[in-house]
Amino acid sequence: MIFKTHTSLFALLSFCLFAQPALAEESMDKMWGDNSVASGSEGSERAALFRDGNYGMFIHWGLYSHLGGQWQGETFYGIGEWIKRQMKISDADYMAIAKDFNPIEFDAEAIVRTAKAAGMKYIIITSKHHEGFAMFDSAHPFNIVDATPFARDPMKELADACREAGLGFGFYYSHFQDWTAPGGGRGPNKNPDGSQATFEQYFREKCYPQVKEICTNYGPLSFVWFDTPGPMPKEFVSELVDLVRETQPNAMLCSRVGHGMGDYESLGDMEVPLQNHEGLWESCDTTNDSWSYAWYDQNWKDAKTILHRLVGTVGRGGTYLLNVGPDGKGRVPAPAIKYLVEAGQWIEKYPEVIYSAGSSPWGMSLPWGDITTQGDRLNLVVFEWPQDQRIYLSGLETPIESAALRTGSGELMPLQWTQQGTWVAIEGGALTTVQTSGLASVIELKLKGAPSVVATLGVHPNVATVMPAIFARVDGATQKRIGWMEKFGEWKHVTQVGEWKDGGTATWEVDVAVAGDYHLELTYRGEGRPVWAIETDEGQSLQNQQAGTSGYHTYPFGILNFATPGKHSITVSLVEGDPELTSLKSIGLAPAR
Repeated sequence: MIFKTHTSLFALLSFCLFAQPALAEESMDKMWGDNSVASGSEGSERAALFRDGNYGMFIHWGLYSHLGGQWQGETFYGIGEWIKRQMKISDADYMAIAKDFNPIEFDAEAIVRTAKAAGMKYIIITSKHHEGFAMFDSAHPFNIVDATPFARDPMKELADACREAGLGFGFYYSHFQDWTAPGGGRGPNKNPDGSQATFEQYFREKCYPQVKEICTNYGPLSFVWFDTPGPMPKEFVSELVDLVRETQPNAMLCSRVGHGMGDYESLGDMEVPLQNHEGLWESCDTTNDSWSYAWYDQNWKDAKTILHRLVGTVGRGGTYLLNVGPDGKGRVPAPAIKYLVEAGQWIEKYPEVIYSAGSSPWGMSLPWGDITTQGDRLNLVVFEWPQDQRIYLSGLETPIESAALRTGSGELMPLQWTQQGTWVAIEGGALTTVQTSGLASVIELKLKGAPSVVATLGVHPNVATVMPAIFARVDGATQKRIGWMEKFGEWKHVTQVGEWKDGGTATWEVDVAVAGDYHLELTYRGEGRPVWAIETDEGQSLQNQQAGTSGYHTYPFGILNFATPGKHSITVSLVEGDPELTSLKSIGLAPAR
């Protein structure tokens, strides 16, 4: 059930992108290349910050930030750093923007203070993105020091501020794509004199020298974050990796360097996986929808959403890299700062949930929240309290030594627990409205040994349970991961069941805590009016027709009754409807009241 590599995934995402004419681009697998990683990095000393810090700040900032998602009065509703390519701005016009780029309000120390207040342990910033503009002092003239009235090196200021504050620091560098350098990936294929430009020319004259500059002029680096290697020949990637290893032996390389040479895997953009993932990996996400500043994008993740995605990433075994996009003046947008700091205040009270924390032994999130671990201790992070304020756990085999609600002041308020078959119910007088309000609550379970869990999908008796298709057993249909863009660059990911054959089924094995009636919902997409049939191992069946839509929507379907608690199966099949265009994302069960 665990994805070992995302190489084939990129080809699929490519199809989803290419299927939308307005977004037609070269295939994403050609851009991203091999996303596998080298083995043996997990226990290395240089991996400690990544492995134990679990939370970092990503910054997308460049010449595109000055445009802010707008060109000649027209708004580009997509990730701002792609505005040059998507709005077909000429090289001459784009490079001329530098004359007006003067981020006089950039304050490296203020950004570092925000990162520390947010609870982040390091910062990674774009030194050069795909458009080719260097945000550092470079021998190549298209850079912020030589080409703008700002005439300062903000990367030097930020590197120094991070070092002073005890934060790790690293650079993003787009090593294959360069839209303004002759020979660069997706860049001009002719030199100014009309001669043919080659990728090797770009690599020798710009890419390699600039990587050497960022690796030798800014002190110790914790990360070098290359991106979109595409069809870049292995020999060139090897040269860059050797350069980093020689000049920055403690720097971690993410998998997007290409050809399996990274130290850790970077998942798809904006992706928090649904199930535990092996090895060292990160989820890179952003505080709104665009990575770089866009004037219209006010869809900010609030503090609770940030925490939910952070805890979800750590709970799946990963590290969370969360992006901010300073504007053309160098200012991080105020709403991003506000919600990052609010989340950081919670982390300061419950650091054991995030730092050096291990993944959940359940391998997935739970209806009320998520779990991280510290040895024989479970951190139950409750984002949504059930009305009866009971927290249920299915399949925990290790006996509990103690249970307590951890308050924001560090006090432990004892809780009671009872065993109910394969379930544990946690409750107690300490679960008052005052103690369970706020962004999230933390219940500490001390176990009598290492956690052992039979990780069955649990049907909870007091809260709705969503069961994604990734956890189903599929026969006579295709269980496949797909991705698509809502706006350009705003990725959505889902594992769904489609391509139904006659008699095809998706079956969920579940553990029901309490017998009774449960509302059933299906989340799917399709055309026309699909007819679905549902059957349980106890012989109950439902069949109904619902509308189909182009996007995934949730529809109420009926009431299922479980006559007995314990292990059961729920099987879904498509009776009528287009088998190619109808796909099932999840089912949901909620107790009838």
